[in-house]
Amino acid sequence: MRILIIVQPDRIDHYQYLAQDTTSEYCLLWYEKRELVQVNFEQLPIKFSTVAFWKDYATPKALIKKLQPDKIVFFEIIDLRQIALISAAHAMGISTFYLEHGAAGDRNTTIARWQEITFVGSKLPYLFNRLRKALPDVIASKYFYYSQQSGFKSLSSRLKYNFLPFKLALKGPNEGLSESIFPERIPKYAICFNQANLEAFQTYTGISKDKALLIGIPFFDHYFRSEHKIGNYVVFIEHPYLEQKNFNWNDDFHSKVAHTIYAFATKRKLKVYVKLHPRSNMANWSRYNFDPQFVEIIQEGDYTQLYLESRLIIGYSSSLMTGFLCAKKNIVLLGWNPEPRIFGSDFSATGLCRKSLDMSDLENKYDYWVANNLCNESENYQAFLKRYNYPFDGKATQRVIDAIHSL
Repeated sequence: MRILIIVQPDRIDHYQYLAQDTTSEYCLLWYEKRELVQVNFEQLPIKFSTVAFWKDYATPKALIKKLQPDKIVFFEIIDLRQIALISAAHAMGISTFYLEHGAAGDRNTTIARWQEITFVGSKLPYLFNRLRKALPDVIASKYFYYSQQSGFKSLSSRLKYNFLPFKLALKGPNEGLSESIFPERIPKYAICFNQANLEAFQTYTGISKDKALLIGIPFFDHYFRSEHKIGNYVVFIEHPYLEQKNFNWNDDFHSKVAHTIYAFATKRKLKVYVKLHPRSNMANWSRYNFDPQFVEIIQEGDYTQLYLESRLIIGYSSSLMTGFLCAKKNIVLLGWNPEPRIFGSDFSATGLCRKSLDMSDLENKYDYWVANNLCNESENYQAFLKRYNYPFDGKATQRVIDAIHSL
């Protein structure tokens, strides 16, 4: 089977589990043109038989005819070229899949973040730079999009398709898509992993539950273990709020968070591992010159064992928290922001972890936290699994692969 996947190749955490599919041939499509490549393909977990580039194909149908995929798997469906390819694949009878790449979707946060993208502050500068620096690429991408005009089941769908570029020029992608829902732009099958992800996905697709596959989260198959020992260290799950300029973060606040952790570690003579998000800038932490005996900064790598053997995990809401709670780890969800609050899924509402809105909690409440793991005491664990990772049995990867092969 020849499978074309549209995924950001350097985000191997999104797709590396597909390397377990040893019976299929995988092709990659992501970069607009070869000059934009930023990875060494030989070092990726999947050995792609073909690496394709959008600009090499004038139309979606030409792309499909040249690459001849049996299935097409999309990790994002918000780009106009992606939408055109989905529509063309429908018309040509090629099975398409949306494959989720997160584990902690939250409908309310998805909607709230629409406000971060404004026409004047975000869209207008992007459009200006795009037209100034890459006008031929803009023309090529629009030709690619508008060349796809077959397979629409209604006049309404065709009109929405043709007006969509104008809507997305004015608004952020998810907000614009939420106002222009039609079936031809949605992959035939949606592997959303869990109920929470489905609810977020529905905000800009309108997909019904019966058309989604909720089969558990493959990223956390290796967290399914009967038991593991507990070490004497803490893991801090960082998030790139400074890099992304989210929630009024600035250098001073970043420094305050970092030095709070370092002061705690040195006073307690306890090691803290600071796990950076893949999009975080390591330089923002290395500039503090913390003694690695107490605070060690980590980013790329497989840290499953480190997580599972930690005494306590503190961090901002992210997909990782889902796996940690499935493994019954002791978690404190952080709302340490310039405006103290939880952004993203508030896992403390499950009753399986605590939350902290004040940095002083780390020193004042640490002993209580480590002595009382709510996952061991709560009756809500099964309800959590039902919403976020069901079934949790270490076999979600195989279910994803089986779904792509069989549907």
